[in-house]
Amino acid sequence: MKFLLAVVLMLGGAVVVAGPAHAAVTCQGAVVHTVDVSQGGALPQLCIAVGGVVRVANSGPGTVAIQPDTMVDCYYAGGVHMCRLLRTGTVTFTVGTRQMTVRVPASVAGQPSPACTPPGGVVDLDTTDELSWWAPCLRLGATLRFVYLGPGLLTANPASAVTCRYAAGIHSCQFRRTGSVDFTATLDDLTRHVTAVAVR
Repeated sequence: MKFLLAVVLMLGGAVVVAGPAHAAVTCQGAVVHTVDVSQGGALPQLCIAVGGVVRVANSGPGTVAIQPDTMVDCYYAGGVHMCRLLRTGTVTFTVGTRQMTVRVPASVAGQPSPACTPPGGVVDLDTTDELSWWAPCLRLGATLRFVYLGPGLLTANPASAVTCRYAAGIHSCQFRRTGSVDFTATLDDLTRHVTAVAVR
């Protein structure tokens, strides 16, 4: 019987995951990583922190299967699947007969988070926009705003993770801690949901 052993090492502030099943993979922070599936050969094995984005480029609509799909929020445009990593764990991308495994840690010490809005930045989600909302990632100190939404029409779960204030049709929310928060906005007969990720 063969036992698969995973060894996690710290090298220069980055986490390296190693095991006999895969070559060593250096963990990155919440970065944007592009994988061009038009290139032949095996797909890479990745390790990207929560809030990061995997871009599956040169892929047709409906050609990328993700399991479990609750760990990502994806949209497709112009031959690219853009997938935000929402939760810790392991997610598998399948393109045809090829698979790519992405390990998702909560954070990686010493690694930047360029895929997320920096402190002091603002992300607006417009309730009048006909396009679906895509999960944003914000570093602590950034603000997520829901605009054109009346008082009492926004809920957050868990509510204890954010502080939201309302004024003049805008709900301004700041995160108290890192993690994922599910927001629900109700406008007339329309209910919209989005998961936002907060990182340091």
